[in-house]
Amino acid sequence: MKLTDTQLLLLSAASRRDDRALEPPPNLTGGATVKVVAKLLTEGLVEEIRARGSLPVWRRDDDGPRTLRITKKGQRKPGKSSSTPEKWPTTTKPNQFGHEQTPSRPT
Repeated sequence: MKLTDTQLLLLSAASRRDDRALEPPPNLTGGATVKVVAKLLTEGLVEEIRARGSLPVWRRDDDGPRTLRITKKGQRKPGKSSSTPEKWPTTTKPNQFGHEQTPSRPT
């Protein structure tokens, strides 16, 4: 499966978030957004769920606001088989004492 740079960036950023939600890119609108997200949904790399709390809203329907969340399949790097669980690299950020720490994520 071949993904665009934008799709890869969305997956990478979502994998680093505690809530695993995709943040809508500000430079995409309308049809471009649909094209970028459609393949991620079709391939099972992201799933649509009800948006609650501070989750970013991608669209609204009769059931209310909806968001996109990266799946376990989407958390694996492209080109890796399901038997190779290599994930997206995490970034480190300084803690209150200035030491590097890896952000925690729910599994």
